[in-house]
Amino acid sequence: MRRSLLPAAARGFSLIEMMVALVLGAIVVAGMVSLFSSSRQSYQVQSGDNLLQQNLRFAEDRLGWSLRMADFWGGDSISANNLTVDSTASNVVTALGKCNGAWATAVNPATTGGGGVYGYDGASAFPFDTTCIGGSANYAPGSPVLVVRYADPQMLPPGPAVSGFAPAESSTISGSPSQVFVLSVPASSAQLFAGTPPSTNSPGLHRYAYAYHVDMYYLQPCDVYVSGSTCSASADGGHPLPTLMRLSLQSDGTLKSEPVVDGIEQLDFEYGVVVDPSGAQLTPTYKSATDVTSANLWSKVISVRVSMVAVNPNRDIKVPHVQTFALGTLGNCTYTINNASNPTVTGCTSLVPYGDNPWQYTRAMQSFVVQLRNQIRS
Repeated sequence: MRRSLLPAAARGFSLIEMMVALVLGAIVVAGMVSLFSSSRQSYQVQSGDNLLQQNLRFAEDRLGWSLRMADFWGGDSISANNLTVDSTASNVVTALGKCNGAWATAVNPATTGGGGVYGYDGASAFPFDTTCIGGSANYAPGSPVLVVRYADPQMLPPGPAVSGFAPAESSTISGSPSQVFVLSVPASSAQLFAGTPPSTNSPGLHRYAYAYHVDMYYLQPCDVYVSGSTCSASADGGHPLPTLMRLSLQSDGTLKSEPVVDGIEQLDFEYGVVVDPSGAQLTPTYKSATDVTSANLWSKVISVRVSMVAVNPNRDIKVPHVQTFALGTLGNCTYTINNASNPTVTGCTSLVPYGDNPWQYTRAMQSFVVQLRNQIRS
């Protein structure tokens, strides 16, 4: 046998040594890939949880602001029945089914569906006309609906609306002849109008103009909304994400739906009513929208208790996320996310929790009470 003339240190690795090194290297790389993948997934879940909390805070801010503005009419009280609607205000609204001019300008709480605050309890189908929201597929079953009407807090220039002042035609305002305004004589009267302000029987008193708003909040089963389209199983990449929506009156007289914040899986509204005419009752009694409507108590609502559940759309399979959510105190909606089985739902029986396996998604609930300051002052 011929011996190698190279010293042992210069002969390199044998085939066996190279195979062992490759196997060890593959194990190390596989471990690093697994660690990286796990860290990336944890980061996505944590980022989603942070966004979940942010979504809850944003939804609270948006809903809270609208509710605090409810029944603001530029210094006038709805309880005095001094808020009227000029025919021009309702005529300029482009209708979406029953969401028409009469509905949009129904500021009197004695009118069915009217007033600064009005609500509908959740049902298997949209509790109002589905044409308003683009079809029944755009409603998340079992979720309630809230309608808020008010004047914008920003008084329009040039200040007091003197004779002949027309906000929609003013060069200082980017407006439209179809925009609805509130014309207010503080502590005297207010009127909704469009175009040229109506005449007044209060000579010498200052009149102030404000843009008029009506907002309807509801839940939609998907995030992406294109005017005229409907939610489907293929929306949001095949995983439709429930979204808090707002249908609002635009400056051109049209009604438009737009997303407020996504990931809101369920809502609940409870309405605080004070019915004691002597003023001795200081603590409101909370009722469902159905009970308030049946007793005709919408003008007595002074607060709204809001409960929301938000969901993180990033799947987390490390542990099952089992939890019970009881929205509000009236039992209108309670549901439990079970491990590897269908959720248990009470009250909001048509609710479909997010995800093909709901226990693989984290959720959080938030509740808060909004005082209706304009109702209280009335």
